[in-house]
Amino acid sequence: QESKVGSFLRRRAMVPTELNSQTDPHRIEQLLQEVSNIEDHVVKSNFWLGALQSTLVRMQKGEELLRQSEIAMELVSTFSHLLEVQFDTETGFGTAVTQSFYVEVAQALQDRETNRKTPLWVEDDNTLHSPFLFSRRGLMVRPLEDGAQREAAVGRFRFLGRLMGQALREGFI
Repeated sequence: QESKVGSFLRRRAMVPTELNSQTDPHRIEQLLQEVSNIEDHVVKSNFWLGALQSTLVRMQKGEELLRQSEIAMELVSTFSHLLEVQFDTETGFGTAVTQSFYVEVAQALQDRETNRKTPLWVEDDNTLHSPFLFSRRGLMVRPLEDGAQREAAVGRFRFLGRLMGQALREGFI
């Protein structure tokens, strides 16, 4: 797709900048016609697969992040949409913010207090005095007996699987 229509898509992305700087009505008309021709060519091309849709999700950083993320992953997992995240306290969104979202969630899943509430991982000896669990060999799944804690952990691992699947699909892992 990139080799067949990529140059058209790149030109299509640059034309609005030219349009904004133009004052000549004739040149504006030419640029608008060029955009129309490019879109027509790309859509009719045998190599065009279509645009991927994305779902924009607004999140709050902090204590609510994991709960909101679990809900978002449950909803988004049924679609083939890309995930775009915007944090409530920030104006930006896009790839960098979404990548930041994955980092924030990964840190929240390694948080000691969070792990005590819903135990997923075996606790380390905390020699680093860090708020996050750490092991050079990776986190070890904590075995749990049947009960409420285990059910909560199973739900959290289901969320982790959805999160990783979404991150893999979008190229963040």
